[in-house]
Amino acid sequence: MKIFNIILIFILYFNVYPSFSSNDFNLVPIKVSNNVFVFVGANEDINNKNGGAISNTGFIIGDDSILVIDAGPSYIYASNVIEIIKSFSDLPIKYLVVTHHHADHSFGISRYLEMDVEIIMAPAELKRYLKYGNRSLKQLRDLIGEEWFLDTKINSFQYKEKKYPVSLNLGNRNILIELYEKGHSDGDLIIKDKISSTLFVGDLVFSGRAPTIPHANINNWKNYIDLISKKNWNYLIPGHGNIIKNKDELLPTKNWITFIDKTAKEASISGISALEIFNEGLPDFIKEYKLAKETWYRDLPILINKYEFD
Repeated sequence: MKIFNIILIFILYFNVYPSFSSNDFNLVPIKVSNNVFVFVGANEDINNKNGGAISNTGFIIGDDSILVIDAGPSYIYASNVIEIIKSFSDLPIKYLVVTHHHADHSFGISRYLEMDVEIIMAPAELKRYLKYGNRSLKQLRDLIGEEWFLDTKINSFQYKEKKYPVSLNLGNRNILIELYEKGHSDGDLIIKDKISSTLFVGDLVFSGRAPTIPHANINNWKNYIDLISKKNWNYLIPGHGNIIKNKDELLPTKNWITFIDKTAKEASISGISALEIFNEGLPDFIKEYKLAKETWYRDLPILINKYEFD
């Protein structure tokens, strides 16, 4: 069965979207547990080789239906994911859970709307998706090329208000969705598959790279990491990076956001600019993180500015 699935995946790559052969995402799902899978994104910044596919996308198959976690960066990406899922099961995709509004997690939504899939997303994040989506989409097109975002649109859609936590049944497959407000984003959703004890946590956890903080409340975020660490799970799927099995692997995310937050607060109090800090070189503590330099230079000024005007 595994061999058959792999063959189907390669057939789909070359026949479903032949005009995009130069823009191939090379998606291969990794089996986390029985009927739980993840596509691991490129652990790097968005560029014209990865097409924006830098975050993780998951799917869970029940006896009656399928749930997808995160829509990815574009219509083409979402279409690739959907076709691969179809090679595993002919059951309907009933739900798409979008962990938060950032482009690499949400811009494939329009493809799922064509299939009448129910979109589950925190209200605050839906507002940000609709308010800032078109501007972000233009920036991405300018950055890595129009061809990656053909048919990608920022769509309003009929939204069913949820009272969290939300329980879903995919058919002998119970799913729990929790809302963590004002953490990495204004409304981070985490998804637990109870049978396998697999937890999808979006960008509340990064694995193998520096976490980004454009809309973060870092105090809440640190507390949420502690809460996640105390939960019972066998596998944790971060927003970026490889599958986590050891709770110690949550510490790098917490350590980074604690350090950058402390540095920004001290700079805002003392009147030191980000440029003065940068002139001292990259702190030894953060050199071990992938994308450390890029993230440090981008995010520290944002935090200093935030605290100066708080």
